[in-house]
Amino acid sequence: MARWARWSVTLVVAAVVFGVCLWVARSVSFGWMPKAEADRWVVATAFATLMGTVAAAAVDRWANREQPAPLPEPELPAVSQEVVASGQARVNQAGGNQNTPSSAAGAGGVPGRVVQKAEASDDASVNQAGGDQNTRPEDDEQQRQS
Repeated sequence: MARWARWSVTLVVAAVVFGVCLWVARSVSFGWMPKAEADRWVVATAFATLMGTVAAAAVDRWANREQPAPLPEPELPAVSQEVVASGQARVNQAGGNQNTPSSAAGAGGVPGRVVQKAEASDDASVNQAGGDQNTRPEDDEQQRQS
């Protein structure tokens, strides 16, 4: 329940208790009550105010209760990779796991933020993957032949 709704309930409870206590104090004739009408109203109002305050204090702890904060999202790691390749160099960049199933590596999957920069010249080759990269051994052979 929202905090403003809990405080609304607290105010309604205090008002109802005040009204009921005022009505009881004015309706029922107690021997210790004053005889004058104005004095009876003063005593009844004081009694009702006291009881309303007690009721509000009893509900106050519930109204002030804070809702538990939602758990923060787990922060995924950031990956930043930069490479310069020349000649016959071969560069392979993977932002996640390489040749490992994600379930075997724990959390696995794509990291939070991936930044990859590559520069290739001559016969160099660069292979980039933002997340997991699973290659077969024959993939390397085919790349060498081309």
